[in-house]
Amino acid sequence: MRILIASKTLEITTAMREFAHEQALKLDKLGQRISKVQVFLDQRVAKSKRDRNALVKYVVNLPGKTIVIKTKAADMYDAIVDATDKVFRQTRKFKEKRLTKQR
Repeated sequence: MRILIASKTLEITTAMREFAHEQALKLDKLGQRISKVQVFLDQRVAKSKRDRNALVKYVVNLPGKTIVIKTKAADMYDAIVDATDKVFRQTRKFKEKRLTKQR
């Protein structure tokens, strides 16, 4: 599994890169043949205090399907965790659906 972490507007620190990498490695627990995981981080200017300005986009390439998840949060680390949880659920759902069809 290849993991790519990128950003256009945000300077990614080593701590943020390692955290996103550790979160993406959680997808390996499912036993799926994931070829590539792309994590795009983006920071937007907040117009008010309630606006969520951290955006994370996951693109997971599975055999037969590509899963794309976008998540916004107030903090970048929270957005990474939320996006990882969503991708984990979607990947598990795809795996279970495929196994059910085979039976």
